[in-house]
Amino acid sequence: MTTGRLVALALVWTIAGCARQQVYPSFMQPTERDEAAYGTYTTKGTATLAGQAFLVQRGGGVVKAAGRTVTLDPATTIGHDWYRKAGRIFAFRHLMPGSPAFRQARRSVTADGDGRFKFVDLPAGEYYVRSEVTWEIGNYNPTQGGVVATLVKVREGAAQEVVLSELAR
Repeated sequence: MTTGRLVALALVWTIAGCARQQVYPSFMQPTERDEAAYGTYTTKGTATLAGQAFLVQRGGGVVKAAGRTVTLDPATTIGHDWYRKAGRIFAFRHLMPGSPAFRQARRSVTADGDGRFKFVDLPAGEYYVRSEVTWEIGNYNPTQGGVVATLVKVREGAAQEVVLSELAR
C-alpha cells in the first residue's frame, strides 16, 4: 500500500471515529393513573391563551415564528417527563412519548406572519406552550435559534397572553 493510501485510510478512520451516534431519550411508561390525568385537558373550557413567538439575534434583528406550529401540551407527569427529555431540545423536538392521552390532549395552531398565535376554549390547567424559531446563516452551522417555550398556568374563563422570546430551558 502506498503512503498516500495509508494517509487517506488513516484520515477516514479518524473521521469515522469522531462521528457520534444519536442517543434518543426513553420516556416513562404511562400508567392508567398517568393517562387519566389528561381527562380534563380533553374537554372544552372557557380560557384563551394568545401570544407571540420570536427571538432577538445578537445584532438586534428579530426573527419571528411566522408560519411555525405552536403546540400546547398539558403539564402532567408524562408531559413533564417529555418536556425535560425532548420537548425543549431542538434535536428531539418531534419526539413524542408513548402516551395516547398525551397525543389526544395536545393542541396546535400555526403562528401568523408576526409569530402571533391563539388557543381558545381551553380548560384550566398547566401547559407547556412552545414553538421553533430558526434561521439560516452561511455554510458553517447554518441553523441558528431553536425551541422557544414556557410553562403557563391557564385559569378558567381568563384571557391570557404569553411571549415566547427565550430558548427553552
